[in-house]
Amino acid sequence: MKRLFTPISFGGRRIVWDHRMSSDAPFPGYYHWHPCFEMLFVHEGEGAVIVNQIAYEMRRGMLFVFQPFHLHKVYPKPSRERPYIRTKLHFVPEEMADKLQVFPQRYGVLRRLWEERDAMFAWDLREHVDYMEQIFQRYEGGGAGEGRSSEEDDALILLQLLGVVQEVDQSLRQVDPARIVRRPLRYSEKIMRWIEEHFTEEISLERIAEEMHLSKFYVSRVFRSETGGSLTDYLTARRIKHACRLLQTTTLPVERIGAEVGLPDASYFVQLFKKVIGTTPLKYRNQA
Repeated sequence: MKRLFTPISFGGRRIVWDHRMSSDAPFPGYYHWHPCFEMLFVHEGEGAVIVNQIAYEMRRGMLFVFQPFHLHKVYPKPSRERPYIRTKLHFVPEEMADKLQVFPQRYGVLRRLWEERDAMFAWDLREHVDYMEQIFQRYEGGGAGEGRSSEEDDALILLQLLGVVQEVDQSLRQVDPARIVRRPLRYSEKIMRWIEEHFTEEISLERIAEEMHLSKFYVSRVFRSETGGSLTDYLTARRIKHACRLLQTTTLPVERIGAEVGLPDASYFVQLFKKVIGTTPLKYRNQA
């Protein structure tokens, strides 16, 4: 289940920032998605990034973007001699777009990358690596590494990144937000958005089908065909991930946490948690 859905915990931050993460041991990569927007910059490494059924070469200077709920796979091939070093940003595009509206060109670029049906997902910025690393280092030094960057710094780094993309991509030189052809949400995305708002409630296949105005059979089939996983696994993953957060950040009893994530049967909640995480909720809390 963790190989499909990777929620991002913002903890009050506008941007979740991971600077120069390094790996030198092989790992297979996996298909997953986030409910937010992701930008991935490769400082060093080789491998592939697969998105929208296209495999892009991973190498130094590549910038990748992933729209919310967009299934993708990052498949690096690190070694001690050639580690995989990357910087990642995650943010909720609706929130950051509001802060960029006073910069109409960069605002238009963000809207296009975020919403457009035929948006690009990869750019070769090898000639801009030094500049990219300078702005990353400046942002890191301004407190982003400890999760205390200012609202101004958060807006600035997005403006700088969008400016570089706009410079290398002719199609983004003059973007009119009013003329963006927004990509239609796939059924699986509509389902995931609905679950994001209701996962703490009692949910059944019948209820989802009714909300989507589809048959139960079609809901189940289309979700699997579009994501590669079952609707039940997705819902379970979303609930257990939130349970982990509550176990780490609150002193609520286990029974209450189960109820908070839509699993009011305490015995079943403990059993399911152990199946997914590999340990009981109490042991997880103590270890965390």
